[in-house]
Amino acid sequence: MPEGTSGDRGKTIQSVESALEVVEVIRQKERAGVTEIANELDRSKSTVHHYVTTLVKHDYLDKVGEKYQLSLRFLTLGGQVRERERLYHLGKDDVEELAQETREQARLIVEHNGSGITLYQATGDRVTEPITHVGSLEERYCTAAGKVFLAELSDDELDSYLEEVSITPYTEKTITDADALRTELDEIRERGVAFDDEERYEGYRCVAAAISTEAREPFGALSVSAPVERMGDERFRTDVPNRLQNVAGVVEINTTYSEWTDVL
Repeated sequence: MPEGTSGDRGKTIQSVESALEVVEVIRQKERAGVTEIANELDRSKSTVHHYVTTLVKHDYLDKVGEKYQLSLRFLTLGGQVRERERLYHLGKDDVEELAQETREQARLIVEHNGSGITLYQATGDRVTEPITHVGSLEERYCTAAGKVFLAELSDDELDSYLEEVSITPYTEKTITDADALRTELDEIRERGVAFDDEERYEGYRCVAAAISTEAREPFGALSVSAPVERMGDERFRTDVPNRLQNVAGVVEINTTYSEWTDVL
């Protein structure tokens, strides 16, 4: 494969792409050894060893025994990136309030390159082990926030997405039929909230509401998730959605105000 390849984003450097592939494998597995990474990427162990050694040298990986994990250097990078996001500053206090009121896990989510990414999250006193963390990536077709983003797509954009995405059934309740997903997205547009009824994580329900700009363009989403035993039908379908929509409306007002002050 040549050092530079052409594509929609221009030429790329193969060695950099390979290093990033190594980082991505370790991110997904949390910890991985050279053999495991080599098998995953279909590369020789000696090649992978060169990459991980270089990444350790520059403090992007830590070696723990015979395995490698991402270093805290990424926290520095991620923190710097998050600080520049206006939605983080506008919505984090509301996420904290949601978590305290519901006593569950509340999140602020944005869309990035076709996935939802957790920008900020807070947990109430009922939560012992959050199912996600800041920076978590999630599919759009099987998560509440992800479906909020899909509902904002045009028909042509949605057609393209469904043609390209490989729908993985994470649980028995994951919607894998394109027509069924389209029907649900129509309902989301009408009611203004989206539901994940154990579609991504077995035993967990999640509700999300969109945060839009003054021009009604999608800006992000707020969500609340909880185990099924604490998220009964009334709470899941009525109580939490109503509260989410109210909070999302407040964030939208703050967003509009901040846009006005930017202009002034």
